[in-house]
Amino acid sequence: MFAARPAATRTLCSRRYTWPGRNWRRFYSAEAERSWRTRRWRQTAAVAAVSAGVCGYAIYNYDTAYLVAASVYRSSVAASATCQIAWDYYRNFPELPPEDDASISEGERRAILATRSAVHLRAAEKVKRALMKNGGVYIKLGQHVSAMQYVLPMEWCQTMQALQDQNTASSLEEIGRVIAADTGQTIEELFSAFDAEPIGVASLAQVHRAELRVTGEEVAVKVQHPMVRTYSDIDIATVSVMFEFVHSVFPDFKFMWLSAEMKGSLPRELDFRNDKSNAEQVQWNFSTHPEIPLAVPRMVQATERVLIMEYVHGRRCDDLTYLRKHAIDPVEVSRAIGQVFAEMTYVHGFLHCDPHPGNLFVRPRPRGSAPHGRNFDLVLLDHGLYRQLSSRFRYEYAE
Repeated sequence: MFAARPAATRTLCSRRYTWPGRNWRRFYSAEAERSWRTRRWRQTAAVAAVSAGVCGYAIYNYDTAYLVAASVYRSSVAASATCQIAWDYYRNFPELPPEDDASISEGERRAILATRSAVHLRAAEKVKRALMKNGGVYIKLGQHVSAMQYVLPMEWCQTMQALQDQNTASSLEEIGRVIAADTGQTIEELFSAFDAEPIGVASLAQVHRAELRVTGEEVAVKVQHPMVRTYSDIDIATVSVMFEFVHSVFPDFKFMWLSAEMKGSLPRELDFRNDKSNAEQVQWNFSTHPEIPLAVPRMVQATERVLIMEYVHGRRCDDLTYLRKHAIDPVEVSRAIGQVFAEMTYVHGFLHCDPHPGNLFVRPRPRGSAPHGRNFDLVLLDHGLYRQLSSRFRYEYAE
């Protein structure tokens, strides 16, 4: 009755399309399949191109890519720990009722105290694990926290004390590269002997015993860990952000000053030339007080990351076995420490800010062989961080 209608044709953007006629369902199904496959291949090609570009950049700029990836990882570790402990405190930390609250029984009060202690302990353990993962500046932060028994809960301080001995030594090859970069000389050119094993490892640096090639003098060589300075800026910024976050969640958080202290003090500690100048200042301050048994190692040479100083024989001031072996009275040692820091605080106003037992050595000597008359010297180490106290502060503090 009706003649078959020929398939219509039209041109669009220089491409010829044919109207499918009665097979339009099959046509559109096949067309959609082809379109989907085309989009899929284009997406795959785009992802492959971006991935190849990222990989190529990472290979060509390995150091930068590694630094970015490591910084992101370290920041994520710190952020994760902060969020976890903030949530734990928010959900599980009970308010402590006033002492005169008669509505709370003694048993209920003990239960509340036990719950608070458990939350403190959980939070401290989480933070400790995060600090140990990141190392470097974070270990230093944990060590500061461990010494703050006067303001922090004991659960935090006792947990962080484990970080005093959790410092990882850099390899001899890494140490050699730092020495060569900072001094322009290799280990072999500078020293006739250099102990491969460090005699002390701290969060920012480690110390090796050596012998100068030129003079034959026995020296201690303090070398900064190679990656500490690389990460220091991002680590300080991360810690500051985490403290701000905690403060925003808990307005009563009273330790924002710790973040500010790190931001101000760490750059000074990372420049070993400050060690040298501070040590020389202390020597000059005490040069007119021969009755005080203080000894400061002579500084030989200092760069930003390498410090060479006189090697001092002795042991930590809290090594009672060593003191008894050399007939040194611990009470006299305690008095000497008090005398030294009283002089610094009230007279000179130039105060050593890291006086833990690892920085206070006792060196035996024959009694009567020095003007102070004692049978030991108190050796003060690690002069990277000092604070200049104002006259007004010293006067008010003395009152």
